[in-house]
Amino acid sequence: MMRWLRLRRMRRAFHALPERDRAIFGSVRFDDLDYIETARRHGCTVEEVEQTVARVLIALDRAARGK
Repeated sequence: MMRWLRLRRMRRAFHALPERDRAIFGSVRFDDLDYIETARRHGCTVEEVEQTVARVLIALDRAARGK
């Protein structure tokens, strides 16, 4: 599959996620915060951060594979 198509699917999947999931994921992946700092920033538990990051990664992987 062409790389641009895969990236487009991933971008659409990312934007389809709830805002809070995108924000938490962005704090970890783009702002380089650890899970504890991310939990404090977003007023949630470290477990919620772990679950959110996993959920986003699964969504992006599925989109990349066209599922």
